[in-house]
Amino acid sequence: PTYLPGIRLGPGFFTRVGSSMFLYPSRWAFTDFLAFEAGRGQLSLSGVNPEPRPIQPVALGFVRDAPPGNCSGRFFCVVHRYETWLPRGSSWTSPVVRLRVGRPVRETILAHRRDNGFDRYPSAAAKLGALLPRLARAPLVKADPGKGLGPFRDWGDDLRRLPSPSLLHPVAFQPGGHDRSLPDVLPPDPALGTIGELRAALEQARALGHLVVPYLNVSWWNGDSPTLRALSPSDVAARDADGRPIFEEYLGPGWVVSPHAPAVRERVARLLEEWRALPADCLFFDQLGARRWLRDFHPAAPSPLAYYDGWLSLLAPHAGRCLMAEDGWDRLARVTSAFHGGALMLHREHDEPDLFFGEGNWEPYPLATWLLHDKVLTYQHDLFPGTFAADREVLTWNLAFGYLFSSKWEAAERAGGSPWLELAATLQRALGPHYAGVALAGYRRIAARVTESRFGDLTVVANLGEAPHRVGGETVAPHGFLARTRDGRLLAGAFEGTFGGRALSPGTHYLVVRRDASSVTVEQPHGGDTDVSVQAPAGRPLRVQALAEDGSALGDAPSTLRGGRVEFRYVGARGGRRVARYRVSASP
Repeated sequence: PTYLPGIRLGPGFFTRVGSSMFLYPSRWAFTDFLAFEAGRGQLSLSGVNPEPRPIQPVALGFVRDAPPGNCSGRFFCVVHRYETWLPRGSSWTSPVVRLRVGRPVRETILAHRRDNGFDRYPSAAAKLGALLPRLARAPLVKADPGKGLGPFRDWGDDLRRLPSPSLLHPVAFQPGGHDRSLPDVLPPDPALGTIGELRAALEQARALGHLVVPYLNVSWWNGDSPTLRALSPSDVAARDADGRPIFEEYLGPGWVVSPHAPAVRERVARLLEEWRALPADCLFFDQLGARRWLRDFHPAAPSPLAYYDGWLSLLAPHAGRCLMAEDGWDRLARVTSAFHGGALMLHREHDEPDLFFGEGNWEPYPLATWLLHDKVLTYQHDLFPGTFAADREVLTWNLAFGYLFSSKWEAAERAGGSPWLELAATLQRALGPHYAGVALAGYRRIAARVTESRFGDLTVVANLGEAPHRVGGETVAPHGFLARTRDGRLLAGAFEGTFGGRALSPGTHYLVVRRDASSVTVEQPHGGDTDVSVQAPAGRPLRVQALAEDGSALGDAPSTLRGGRVEFRYVGARGGRRVARYRVSASP
């Protein structure tokens, strides 16, 4: 259960000296579960510790030692070690540790979900209500004033140019910039404007159809923040076994705070109230689901093991406010509505999976997707540009594992527009409602580096290999995908070579095809002019019209009907205007 959505280790991992031991709960171990498959042999190991029992932290993973250790040579070890801290003379009772033999991993991870009551958590639909359909259609857009957006009063034109709806994610707006003055993000940095000007910018975003999720961080506080200048680290910090406040340095010195400290609980509650007075549809908490679990010996803690229980209890009264977290783990899905982060970011930014498991010895695998996809929305990391939806692999990876798209709006995008943001927004609007908050129904490998995922009525074939992959009359591009609904009313993908049995012009073509009883629309948000072939709608004769973004007609396109399919030339501009889509329908 390492990194969202999970990791599958290959045989090479078990022939080298190494370990996959990590501590739950954290981004490195999101649930108390392991599975092993070899040939026809199958085994899973999982802890059974449902609420209201406190979290039982555990170190778990696979280990292969150098000779002559017990876990060396022909042997490796499965390690599962509960973390404890007992007062002298007291006792401890282990949770049940359940082994399932001879059952496939999908069956056992779903059994683990039932054993621990995760299946009874409120669904994303229940937590988000009418907000879910809007979030499903809205790519997250990081908005950093220091990267070209400037003061709040200047955001208007940028907001109007963003694809609507977008989930606007203001960051680095607190005094001093990113990760300064925490937990104090309001009032904002005076160089950017007043709190009234921030409110006006966010209200304008909402008026344009956008949603808003500001960046917050409540688990680590700057040493020179206004709040800590009025307190002492000993009032708020988590404590080590010797009673010393736990210090950590990011962009500056700061303290890991205890969720049990009365001053922390009061300040976090006040921060949440501050954001009731500003337009915010959701609230994002950095570090909350990513930080390693720790023993907290703050005097107010009921147990040194209760660090994350404290954060859950602190946030639970606010679960209806669309809380989001960096990364995430099982019980956090009860109080939050979205997780941001995962294996792709840790691979691209830090190369962690290769360092831990060995290059070529791992692949992403949807353990967390089976476990929690109907409970929380999932996104790539909210800040790391390397996993924004700006290359083919990220787009395909997101759809394979049910992630919503993330992007950014900075000086470069403002100067020349953002074709990748437009592409992400188009795909999110078309496909997001079919998989956001929907349980994973199936996942399988259908060829080398090609997988098939099923979310409700949507099937996604993801080609993460370097060669094209043929699916019927379509050729999925390297690092491309094909997504379609069961009823055939929606098809989208990244194609190269052929589509609908007809040759495409060179390059990768992103196409979105929608069908209803009387018409077919074809949209190409990315790709050059090309011939296109689609199944003809009912009625004759047929007419192919080029349409602008506002739906106005830009003229008819010549077409040919052949074998029940209509063929035409998709040209991206007509009469100096951009073509948003083509519509095929019966002539009036």
